[in-house]
Amino acid sequence: MKVEVEIVSKEILKPFSPTPQHLRSYQLSFLDQISPTVYNPCVMFYNPEKDTDFNVFEISNKLKKSMSHVLTLFYPLAGRLKENTAFIDCNDEGIPYSEARVNCQLSHFLKNPILPKELNKFIPFESDDMSDLVVGVQLNIFECGAIAIGSCISHKIADGLSSFMFLKSWAAIARGDHMQARPQFEAAKLFPPRNISGFSPRVGITNKNSIISKRFVFSASAIEALRQKYAVDNKGSSRVEALSAFIWNRLGAATQLESKTADNDNQRLHTMVHAVNLRTRIEPPLSEHSFGNLFRIVMIVPSIDGSHSEEKRGIVQQMREHISRIDDKYVKKLQEGTEHLDFIRKRAKEFSTRETSTFLSFSSWCKFPLYESDFGWGKPVWVGLPPLTFKNLVVLMDTRSGNGIEVYINLDENDMAKLETDDEFLAFESSTEFEFGG
Repeated sequence: MKVEVEIVSKEILKPFSPTPQHLRSYQLSFLDQISPTVYNPCVMFYNPEKDTDFNVFEISNKLKKSMSHVLTLFYPLAGRLKENTAFIDCNDEGIPYSEARVNCQLSHFLKNPILPKELNKFIPFESDDMSDLVVGVQLNIFECGAIAIGSCISHKIADGLSSFMFLKSWAAIARGDHMQARPQFEAAKLFPPRNISGFSPRVGITNKNSIISKRFVFSASAIEALRQKYAVDNKGSSRVEALSAFIWNRLGAATQLESKTADNDNQRLHTMVHAVNLRTRIEPPLSEHSFGNLFRIVMIVPSIDGSHSEEKRGIVQQMREHISRIDDKYVKKLQEGTEHLDFIRKRAKEFSTRETSTFLSFSSWCKFPLYESDFGWGKPVWVGLPPLTFKNLVVLMDTRSGNGIEVYINLDENDMAKLETDDEFLAFESSTEFEFGG
């Protein structure tokens, strides 16, 4: 049975209180400017207990009322993006809110193998459908009365953590908790905007039809085994380190990548890219409520050959060394802007002129508040990620229990087919055994 989602209503939700005149222009930071021109999409699925008062009409009203209040706190989200890399006009025009009916029960949807592209039906606009809108929300109602809340938040203003903090605050207000910490809009002061001419924030974004996005699940026991497999100095690696190294090695083995020498004109960029949260690396550290794109990336060039245990452990060691360099000294240079802008311009040019099919970008959402958005009818039974249109992208998310990790991987069709038939990859991956929460 094909899952169909039909939009039944649309409206615009505006802030409960008008934005003060002195806050009407929200300046994007330098890190906002160079962030991708896409939306961060997310779908949260809820299946209330039978004894819960779960009237869909009341639920919708609660969502809309609480959204108006949270938009007062997160006032830039109700505005419109202007000149793309400049500022947001905080004009209180509001956000699109739609309601849709799903032609099946939630249990049916969750029991079937889920392709990330199916989740596009549950969000208001696809991730690469960028416009001047900053946020959009879609309430999806299943035949059984269960719901899915799909959201899209512009990456030009928010990274993954900021997006989930916004959703968490919305949920808290909906269940009657109005004592939430206020977002701190300090990104532009910390990282003043720059002239970024010569750099396109669309670097890495590709045609959605040229890539395949699939979801894989690694259980707690599989991750523990990988932590020992990639242990460094007799110490177990972290969950994210081990899984990143494993995926890198298995993709390399499956696609039989060959390392090139530095003097080879046809050298490919065998690069592992990791996103790093800057909030904890600034002195003094920033709050998790600091809003914006407060992350940066590190680039590692590990060995492609995954046959030697020393090289496997070496990847983890390289990751640690590179990430450790993202410290207060690095942040101070980043705040100056010029050196980093020259660096990303150079990298963008390399990616546009070389064959780059062997780089992998990793983004870890582990320990983010994915499952903390309780609107008053319990926490999500599952949080799904619609596909982002980036080639060779790996996103790691905690499972509902927090013990396992769900991995979303974007590859071209040939590479995905090879990875899915790699015996060692399949030996650790356990999607068929994964059970959704209830």
